[in-house]
Amino acid sequence: MVQQMMPMDVQGTAETVAANRRQIKHIGKLKDSNANVAIIFRTVPGEPENALVIGPKFLDNNYHDSFMKALESNEGQNAFELGTHLAKSRFSDGVEMLPFLHQNNFTCVIKENHIIAVSFSLRNSLPSSIGALLKLELLDLSYNNLTTLPDSISNLSRLKTLDLSWNNLKNVPEKIFKLYKKGREFL
Repeated sequence: MVQQMMPMDVQGTAETVAANRRQIKHIGKLKDSNANVAIIFRTVPGEPENALVIGPKFLDNNYHDSFMKALESNEGQNAFELGTHLAKSRFSDGVEMLPFLHQNNFTCVIKENHIIAVSFSLRNSLPSSIGALLKLELLDLSYNNLTTLPDSISNLSRLKTLDLSWNNLKNVPEKIFKLYKKGREFL
């Protein structure tokens, strides 16, 4: 899922509003509580079934604002894993972000299948490595301007819901229809 951020003063047609929407990656929700989280690492090294997340709402206002600026920055959005950017980032008082978050127990290891949606901000294509997320149950790829899907997406045998709305798909791998026939929900 890519979190939609909307400037409050945007007015006009649906096309104007959509053009001014800002998509933010590294955002997800926890399946059991629906709580918003930032996904620091989609997979924990040595623990491929786990992800490392933070609930930004638990940070005090100054640290929350600094964290969100790092998350929303070009560097944060261009990073494959948010954690690599946070390792180089500092809060407004000069404290290093990633060590502080870890040492003060703001981070949490969560089973990847307990995250409702993994955030992507894609530019016309989905990396073939998506097929390695074998425990993924819900994948929201809407509003990514995708034109193709990698064959590896059919490896997601636990996938229950796949949202491909608002893309420009020209073709879809044949194997994905086998998943659909197994009672999966594709939007």
